[in-house]
Amino acid sequence: MSNVNKEYESRIMLTENEYFEIVSHFMRLYPNKQFLKNVNIYYDTPNLHLRKNHTNLRLRIINDIKFELTLKISRPEGDDEINDIIERKDVDSFVKNGIFPDGLVKRYLLTLPYRLDDYKEITTLNNLRLEIEKEDHLLVIDKNTYGDITDYNLEIEAQDSIHVANKRLSDYMRQFNIEKPQQKYIGKSHRAIDAATKNS
Repeated sequence: MSNVNKEYESRIMLTENEYFEIVSHFMRLYPNKQFLKNVNIYYDTPNLHLRKNHTNLRLRIINDIKFELTLKISRPEGDDEINDIIERKDVDSFVKNGIFPDGLVKRYLLTLPYRLDDYKEITTLNNLRLEIEKEDHLLVIDKNTYGDITDYNLEIEAQDSIHVANKRLSDYMRQFNIEKPQQKYIGKSHRAIDAATKNS
């Protein structure tokens, strides 16, 4: 199954203390909430064509039972996300042999000036995720581990606009006394790829 979505996300990095404070708060409110365990494997060309063009290609394994191949293209007013739900056999063929499953992701990549076998695994990010569904947005609290780095972030995924996402994020920052960051947020995929390739 394939789909194309517009994502309206606003995100911020958290300190370890902020992360545990926010998680503890919501676990008290929703004690039966379960964390998701995601394995994100990122792919790119040797010259990082996708990374340089604000795009990422990701295989996500969710709780070892759900599998998604996703191409995310960053846009100022909301990201374009091309997503294929695939089966475990497709994952094995892709990871072991580089065989792309048929779907919208493969179709899009074929429009770019690279062969499919130019896309290689760059790095893996393990993600522990808590999701809280609200009326007009999804609150996402992440712990991310890649290489020898562990970091934390909070994301708002709004349904209708980037304005709503930004507004909700500001609300949570006030609620938990989080200071406005000095630096622009860098996405998980870019952080992981940059860490994996900084010495290459």
